[in-house]
Order: sequence, then structure tokens, then C-alpha cells
Amino acid sequence: MDLMSPFIQRALPRALSLSLLLLSCQPPSPPEQIPLRGVSERGLFEVEVSINPSPIPLNQPFELDVLVTAEGAPPEPEESWTVRVEGWMPGHGHGMLRQAEVDDFGDGRFRVRGMLFHMPGEWELRVLVIETRIEEEFRIVENDKVSLKVSL
Repeated sequence: MDLMSPFIQRALPRALSLSLLLLSCQPPSPPEQIPLRGVSERGLFEVEVSINPSPIPLNQPFELDVLVTAEGAPPEPEESWTVRVEGWMPGHGHGMLRQAEVDDFGDGRFRVRGMLFHMPGEWELRVLVIETRIEEEFRIVENDKVSLKVSL
């Protein structure tokens, strides 16, 4: 004895197909954010940059979370680090149309606000780290930079 009516027997495969189709139409999950990493030109600092939102949107503001370390450690108490970031298009010889602002959270952590890439193409995130420290009553200032490549 068959417990399903002929109508249900015909409709069930269609309902299952429609359910599977709807499940496959779900928006894709956002790509996993992979930080950009680099070592400064003179080897003084390691820099890690996370982009928010990722990927970088064209002609819309975005932020960067920057982590700077020296030999894997944050600055010592007698050291002070300052970070400056700019977007640069090496193929065009120009940068962004705005100046980004940097917030210092301490321990080598910074947030860069107001980044905006106004054209598609090859960009560099240029991170300048300035270290100020006192050695034997002298103020020492050193800087070093790292460039990280980004394509839009």
C-alpha cells in the first residue's frame, strides 16, 4: 500500500529541487581577510596591515589596522613609534587625494582612517615608521619604511 498520493509523489521531487536551488543561491561568504606583511627597507621593523573592509573598495573610504614590531616585540618603554601611511600609484606617479589620520593605540598598534583609492590599478601602501628614543641623554630619531603592493 502506497502512503503518498500521486500528487505528493509528483510534487516532492520538484520541491526538493527548488529547495536545493534556493540553497545554492545564498550569497558567498566574504573572503577571509589575509593581512599584508613586510619588513622595512633597513630591516628595523616588521609591519602587518589588515584592511577593513577587505577587499579594498574603489573610491570609498577604508581603514587599516597596523601592527609594528621590532624583532617581534612592541616598542620598549623608552621608545616612541609614530606611523605615517600613504597610498601611492607608482605607474602614475601620484598618491591619494586625501591625507589619512593615524590613531596610536600603544604597543605598536595603530588604526589608519580616511584611506581612499580613487582609481583602479596598482597601488602601494607606504608605511613609514619613525622611532624616537633616548640613549645616554641623547635623543635618537630613526625612520624606516615598507611598501606593500595592492591591486584594484
